[in-house]
Formats: sequence, C-alpha cells, structure tokens
Amino acid sequence: MKDTHSNSHGNPIPVTFNTQGEPLEWNSLGDQVMGGQSNGKLVNSAEGVGLFHGTVRLDNGGGFASVKADLPEAFDASQYTGIELLALGDGKTYKVGLRTSTDRRSIVYQHAFTPDTEDWSRIQLPFRDFIPTWRGRTVSDAEPLNTGHLASASLFVSGRQAGEFELRMRDWILY
Repeated sequence: MKDTHSNSHGNPIPVTFNTQGEPLEWNSLGDQVMGGQSNGKLVNSAEGVGLFHGTVRLDNGGGFASVKADLPEAFDASQYTGIELLALGDGKTYKVGLRTSTDRRSIVYQHAFTPDTEDWSRIQLPFRDFIPTWRGRTVSDAEPLNTGHLASASLFVSGRQAGEFELRMRDWILY
C-alpha cells in the first residue's frame, strides 16, 4: 500500500473510509462458507465514516460475518506500534484482522475491541497483541505478525453474537 495519506501528525493512514480519498474495496466473507446465513458489508461515506453492518444468524452452524480488503500493495508498518481508529459501536465485540498475504486461506492475525456505544472511542490495537488464527482458531505455532509486509485488512463480528450489528469507524492510522 502506498503511503499517500497521512494525518496532521504525518502518521500513515492504511485504511480510509472517505469516498473522496482512495477507499478500499471490501468483500463480504460470511459464514455461508460453512452453511450459515449471516451477512455483513462495509459502506464508505463522503464524511469519512465506514459502516460495517449486517446480521449474525446462528442457523445451520453459522455465527460470524466479516469483510476483507486487499491493500493496493503490501505495506511496511514495521516502524509503528499499531493501528489506531475512532469507533462507535453497538455493544458487540469486533475484531480487526491483518494478513501478510491476500490469500483469504492464509493465517489472519486478529485483535478484538469493544467500542463505546454513546461516544466515539479511540481504539489502539498494538501489533504485538494480534493473535494468529485460521478459520477462527488460534494457531499456536505461527510466527508473530510480520508488520513489514501487510497485504490485507479484515473486520469480523464473531463469537456467536447473534442479531443485527452496526460498527462505525473513522480512518485507521498507524501510531
């Protein structure tokens, strides 16, 4: 990913939700792969807010919804501590996922967060705390996240949190 966007402090913005910028194309990846009926999508706005919303259903072994976006090119974030975003939630816990590959079958490193429901929360997700997973299970023998080659980003609502969900976010910056 090209470092073409930065905030007023010069920190790179790997993910923008502003339709005036270069928003990523988010593809839905739900539990349909295992027979579930959950759905979710991410919509960008001119105001710079990303809206991740949908419904998690537990029917047919389901229980999660996610979206994934490949970065235009791999990004070196090794000089930074983690990702920071502003978020407004609905009481559910969400996860940011990072991959060093664009292959959705590769290990995804996840970090959970539960934003406030009343006010925008400043969420900091240190890279060192991202957990390697594959198909929702922790991979205990995986290498740590290689922040020198980030290739895709994901959002998840999982853990059988049934019902409608709605997460609002502002741009993700590196800190």
